[in-house]
Amino acid sequence: MKWATLDARGVSVQSAQVYSDWDEAKFSAAVLEPSERPERVLVSNVGGTRIAAVVRDSIRQRWGIEVEFASTVAAACGVRNAYPEPANLGVDRWLGVIAAHHLRKRLTCIVGIGTAMTIDGVDANGQHLGGVITPGPDLMVASLLRNTSDIARKAEQGNTSDGLFADNTLGAIHQGSSHALAALIERAVVSMQAQAGEAPSLILTGGFAPIIGRLIHLQYELIPDLVLQGLARLASTGPSE
Repeated sequence: MKWATLDARGVSVQSAQVYSDWDEAKFSAAVLEPSERPERVLVSNVGGTRIAAVVRDSIRQRWGIEVEFASTVAAACGVRNAYPEPANLGVDRWLGVIAAHHLRKRLTCIVGIGTAMTIDGVDANGQHLGGVITPGPDLMVASLLRNTSDIARKAEQGNTSDGLFADNTLGAIHQGSSHALAALIERAVVSMQAQAGEAPSLILTGGFAPIIGRLIHLQYELIPDLVLQGLARLASTGPSE
């Protein structure tokens, strides 16, 4: 879970903690008790209904505020959704596209690297160009270890590096997965450039972005709080502006 505050000075430094075992008491202690009561609370939730209820009920009880859950729509904040069924685009991806367009106002490739890796494009006019979803590095590795018993046995120990080729099975799995994701990012940039006739800006976000970023042979900007920047934009302009 990641959170920040928005005031006249802008978005504060992002905080982050693992929330998998949180109940209302743990959420309140970690997020609410150290914070001053805000005027509004906006949330982007891709964690499911249980954590949504924890967040909603805790904030209602402590601050008396009804949480505003962000949703994906056809158009917001100067961005138009490429999906024929807008709600099928994940809200974190949507907010990342909104933030990237607000920050760059040019052709941009947005990559979020976490449990899954997502790639989206947006042009200078705010048109979302669609995107790609693939397993993130941990899911790729886990899939091989879970579904190939011989590989799993041989990967019980070993070293990893940033190089492509490894001299042990564990390294081969991790390095192969990471370089596959890096190559897909580079291909997405090339594809966007071929389609638009100009090279896009490249923004990386998400927990694995620094790791995969080291392997990309392109210039990029790392923006860890891109989704929160999108929420801030939504809070400042309203969904229909």
